[in-house]
Amino acid sequence: MPENPRKSPLTLSRRQALTVFAGVVAVGSLPSCLPVASRPAFAADGGEGTGLPDTERGQAVWAFKTGGKTVRAAAAAALAGTAADVSGFLTGGLAVAVAEDNRFALFSSLPFAGRAVRDSIGTALGNGGNAVSAFLQDGYETPVREDLRVDVLTLQNNSGSAVRREAAEALATGTTEAMRTFLEEGQFTALAEDERLEVLSILATASPQVQVYAQRALDDGSPEAIRQFLVSGQYIARARDEENATIDQLVEIVEKEGRRAALKTEQAVDLSDKAVAAAEKAKEAALTAKAEAEAAQDDVERSARAANKAARAAKGAGQAAATAVSASNTAQTASQRAAKAAQAAASAAAAAGRAANRAYRASIAASSDASAASAARAAAEGARNAAARARSAATAAGHAETASNQAVAASSAAAGAATHAAQAAQASADAAAASGAAQSEAAAARQAAEEAGVAAARATRAAGTARTLAGRAASAARVARNAANSAADHAENAADAAEEAAEHAGEAIDFANRSTAAAEAAVEAAGLAYDAVVEAQEVEAAARVAEEEQLAEDTRDGVERARGEAETEAEQAQRATTVQTQAALMSDEIRDLIAAAEAALAEGDTDRGIATGRQAAAKLLTALGSWTREAAEFALAGADEDVLNWLDTDRRLAQQQDDRETLVLVAKATNSDVAFAAADALASDDSDAPREFLERGAMLAAAEDNRVKAFRVLADDDRGPAARAAAEAALNDGSAEALHRFVMVELAEAVKEDDEVEVLRILESGGPYSRAAAEIVLEGSSSMRRAFVEKGQHTAAQLDHDHATHVSSIRAAIAQAAKTASQALEDAARASEAAARARDAAAEAAEWADRAQGYAADAGRSAAEAADNADAADRSAADAAASARTAEQAAAVAREARRSANFSAKQALLSAGEAVRFASQAQASAASAHDAATRAGQDAAAAAAAASGARAEATRLAQQEEAAAAQEAAENARRHEEAGTVPADDDPDTTGDTRFFGFIPEDFSDPRDWSAALGECSTWIGGIGTLVAVAAPFTGPYVPFVGGAAAFIGSISLAAGAASTVTAGFGYGWNSKQFHTALGTTAISALFFGQGRVINSVMKRFPGGNTIGEKVGVAIHEAATGTASFVAGLFA
Repeated sequence: MPENPRKSPLTLSRRQALTVFAGVVAVGSLPSCLPVASRPAFAADGGEGTGLPDTERGQAVWAFKTGGKTVRAAAAAALAGTAADVSGFLTGGLAVAVAEDNRFALFSSLPFAGRAVRDSIGTALGNGGNAVSAFLQDGYETPVREDLRVDVLTLQNNSGSAVRREAAEALATGTTEAMRTFLEEGQFTALAEDERLEVLSILATASPQVQVYAQRALDDGSPEAIRQFLVSGQYIARARDEENATIDQLVEIVEKEGRRAALKTEQAVDLSDKAVAAAEKAKEAALTAKAEAEAAQDDVERSARAANKAARAAKGAGQAAATAVSASNTAQTASQRAAKAAQAAASAAAAAGRAANRAYRASIAASSDASAASAARAAAEGARNAAARARSAATAAGHAETASNQAVAASSAAAGAATHAAQAAQASADAAAASGAAQSEAAAARQAAEEAGVAAARATRAAGTARTLAGRAASAARVARNAANSAADHAENAADAAEEAAEHAGEAIDFANRSTAAAEAAVEAAGLAYDAVVEAQEVEAAARVAEEEQLAEDTRDGVERARGEAETEAEQAQRATTVQTQAALMSDEIRDLIAAAEAALAEGDTDRGIATGRQAAAKLLTALGSWTREAAEFALAGADEDVLNWLDTDRRLAQQQDDRETLVLVAKATNSDVAFAAADALASDDSDAPREFLERGAMLAAAEDNRVKAFRVLADDDRGPAARAAAEAALNDGSAEALHRFVMVELAEAVKEDDEVEVLRILESGGPYSRAAAEIVLEGSSSMRRAFVEKGQHTAAQLDHDHATHVSSIRAAIAQAAKTASQALEDAARASEAAARARDAAAEAAEWADRAQGYAADAGRSAAEAADNADAADRSAADAAASARTAEQAAAVAREARRSANFSAKQALLSAGEAVRFASQAQASAASAHDAATRAGQDAAAAAAAASGARAEATRLAQQEEAAAAQEAAENARRHEEAGTVPADDDPDTTGDTRFFGFIPEDFSDPRDWSAALGECSTWIGGIGTLVAVAAPFTGPYVPFVGGAAAFIGSISLAAGAASTVTAGFGYGWNSKQFHTALGTTAISALFFGQGRVINSVMKRFPGGNTIGEKVGVAIHEAATGTASFVAGLFA
């Protein structure tokens, strides 16, 4: 489990570190209104309550609205065809598509499912569609609960008292909800309590410097300060202490680090098992898709289905590979924990060896000097105590060795999973190549296969790195265990010798021989302790190499993703200057189909016109505009006459209404000048006024505001030369077009140029994490660079300093252990010197005396090295604190920007809800009028006319409300401007961290709720995109204007396929919704490079390291999201 108890909507696992930096912009395409991931594979019952005509076509439309990906594709194809096609879909194709979606729902869960769920899924998949349906209905409940129980037990068995207490309470309650609450929330609070108790425990027996550092952390009181002390502060303090750490303290470290290594190892094994199962299923699915594709060939429908299966298999392979990477990284974290345990065990062995040597020296002294008897007895007691504690350290080190060996196995399994994932990716690519006529689907499958192949290669490399480090950690733990056991043996023997010497003090019984034996044993004990320290040093060096390799790998991956974001931004920046009317949002293909249908009707070919019109309407089932989407649905659900009415009247009316809805949003989210202009357009009797406003009126209305923004840029001393020059040029031109172009496009280009200079400077002079981040953003979008320059660089610098602190503190601890080992060697040399004198071997005694001086010098050098490392760690910690303060100052500005952006985004979502409500009411009115006319015995033409009339009346009522809402918004904007405030001040969310707007329920008991939610999400995307493009929103005194639409679009995608991604990306089924909710996953892969996206609880359950690397993702995500934090919750 993640070991950082600080709850944050931005907490990421190590796996997401630099990857998130590159991929975050794509996340903006997903609104946080998405509550769950599975969409219904739902029987098409249609009819009452759906707002659609009660016809077969209406049932097919309803299946599309509530179905999974396969259902939607099949329904759309049928609706674009004949009545026979629709009947065939309802009587046969629907059931097949539902079964396919249900199977995909199970396949997609494998990378995240525990063993019990995986086993149950395997059984269900092996027993056919009925078994799958039964599992999705309620069969998942018991295995999900069992897996949660295992997760809780894993934590309980490897954690402190507070975590054990909370885990026991969750287990005693026994419900799924109780255990999930513990895993997602309770464990972190309990972990913070445990860590505070751990600091108090250390303080109770602390040496002077440790006391100072521990008390400082307790006085601060924050979880971060407590953790910093445990991770590095205590080691720095011990290196500063004149006295060595007690063996009891060292044993405590060994035991705690060993427990943490065991916890991480169990989690790594679990993740590798998930990856293996998912990869095997992905390979199986890919081979099936390949066989189907080869059999289909020129059959377009079957080829498309096979290609879609191949794409799904490839995405499954990508998810499996991503899980394999998580497994490897968790194994690496386990190894690092084991290495720390080994280091502490080596220190304990050195301490025990020194205690043994003191006892040996005391025995030699007591043999010839009766006055040394009491000192010999004290040395014997100390040696016996040291022996007992050394054996405890050896036992704990043995557990760490076991954990490391298991981590090696987990890494090997992850590598195997990566190989299977790569094979699945290749099989998917082969299936795509064999997909015959379905070229577009085949292209998508090939792309997904390529991405999965890249992910698999990365997983293989990550597994290799983890295996190497785990092997070294196991070796270090084994050496430390043997050294500790040997030191314990020597300490016990030395104690026996000292006690015997004390009993016969001064008698010099066989003095020479006894002294020689004692000296030889002392030399052996000291040598073994020193070897353990040397091994610890080598493992520490190997850990640094592993960190460097992982950072380099993450950077390479991030660069590839960033390049894709740069390409997307270039397309979106161009689109920002494009007309954003509903008609303009249609694809060329749809416009061509409508034109062809109208031409056919003009020529008198009604049948061809209707058929082509249906094809066009089918393409609009995923339109961003609510009215356009609902009108197309109704046309497809009705008779031929309804299609004719749609082509002639309803379609245009719907486009106009969507434009009007956009104007309402513009009025709610911009300044008063633009808002009043929008309200005037809505109040106009000219039906074209809204379209004309969107095309040009908004630009003219915003001219003065854009001029002010240009002046602000010119007056801002922090702006670079390129931005200031662009602002000056726009102001010199003075036209509304020039100012609009500056705000929307040119500023982003200028800022890009200025930021590149700054990023290059950081690339040359920064630390490893700063350089990695700079390398990524240089290849990425301008919004990424802007965010990095404004805030991310400071957090990256903090990460660099924190990393340096950590490394220095560990090296200080090892140097301290080396000092102890050298002191043990010095004691052994002194014992040997005494033994040589007892044998009257003066020359040999002199030689041992010289060696003792050399060992003493080594101990002094190690002490100096420990002190130097401690100084360096303190300096790095101070630098980290300074960077943190700078980052927090930047974050304060970003929070204000986020708050304003959130307000506008919420307005967009509220407007989307209103638009969906109005459009749905219009559709329901049309359906009611249609059915009433039909029941009255009127013909299809009359029924269609009645439906159009009802729609027109509903539209009129909606227009009245829209005009009033826009006028109210404009007046509200003016009031705020006169008061010197912004509308966002009315929002109770004062931080901009809202993660769920609450306008849509998190669970749906009715597919109608589900359908409405998806509609709101699609409309939200369209509305927010158009808002950015036509009005440059989010103005206010605290908002850093960083590049106009091109920058903001980087966080909220305006890509043409956004709506279909939202509505078609949930490729599951209605029955699978509850299953995925219970499992804690919400997987959406279409926007995330084929690797899948898991939001909320599942990422909290993905274990990650507590090293500094995992914090990179947090820093970069916070920077890159900029003014789009309403999607930040998706990273939780």
